[in-house]
Amino acid sequence: YAPTLSSPPRTPMKINLILGIFVFFGLATLSIGENIPAFWDTACLLIVAGGALCFGLSASGTFFSDSRLVAASEGAVISGWLGSITGAVLIAGNINGNWEALGPAIAVMLLTVLYGYFIKAVIKMILISRNHG
Repeated sequence: YAPTLSSPPRTPMKINLILGIFVFFGLATLSIGENIPAFWDTACLLIVAGGALCFGLSASGTFFSDSRLVAASEGAVISGWLGSITGAVLIAGNINGNWEALGPAIAVMLLTVLYGYFIKAVIKMILISRNHG
């Protein structure tokens, strides 16, 4: 990256960014309360993070350029929705009258969308911090 007269020089990750991300996740954790395990699913996280990575790698620019980060954030949301729709299809195909399992299955199905938007929010905070506003 070579700064020009029209662009401010980029600095390493700033304390305000770290603080913003910490407060963001802290408030989300406080709002969940003691139900934190219900919000953790490794397969859902892999679907969303994998989609974000693939979209980020597909974009042009240097490795952590703004264009790659924007692509990764969009990929996280798209992968989240695709994961959720895939989960809905699997639930609909396997319900077989087991209505008690429907609630937990839908909860896991929605986690991919939640993860996608969390990743997008963190990337947006990084981009805002870089662009000074």
